[in-house]
Amino acid sequence: MSYKKRKPVPEKDMFKSRYKGHHTICETLREIYQLSNDENIKLKCRLSMSMAKSMHERLKKYKKETDERKKREEEKRQEA
Repeated sequence: MSYKKRKPVPEKDMFKSRYKGHHTICETLREIYQLSNDENIKLKCRLSMSMAKSMHERLKKYKKETDERKKREEEKRQEA
């Protein structure tokens, strides 16, 4: 299965420290980015960050849809 091509996140996103100390995908990618001197690795980190953000948004959408479906099913059960 192929996936939609993503643009790399801006370089400034690689220096955010909002979640410093947390072990998230994005924080790990930031650490790798900052430790590396290789431009190809830095670009891959930025692309991976973009993919991770997209995946997070998709998962939030799926959760919302699932929660709404469960709510409707529960309402139907209560009506019966």
